[in-house]
Amino acid sequence: MLGERIRNLRKKLGYSQQQLAKKMHLTQGAISQWENDLTEPAADQLTSLASIFGISVDDLLEIEKQETASTKYDSEVMAIRDRYRRDPYYRLLFDAAENAKPEHLKAAAAMLKSLEGTENVD
Repeated sequence: MLGERIRNLRKKLGYSQQQLAKKMHLTQGAISQWENDLTEPAADQLTSLASIFGISVDDLLEIEKQETASTKYDSEVMAIRDRYRRDPYYRLLFDAAENAKPEHLKAAAAMLKSLEGTENVD
């Protein structure tokens, strides 16, 4: 059940209910209610939980998909997207791209393409 899954993932990360609640801007009681299957997180809270746990919402909900070429591709794309979203440098790029005009995206793509094969600088 979802409550048990949340509890196990929380403990795996070494968080107390209070620590998880603080990360989510909730009360410890809300986390306790989820873990005891008295209530369920809202959709936006599921997204936040998945992000904190470093997994997809499907994994949090333990939704199994029949793996086809399309779903395998989608899974790979989602894994890459999630990895990049957690990295602050890539997150900056994603956030900037969301509001960029098409001509800015083309210019950025050209710049990045010109950097291919160059040494990374941290």
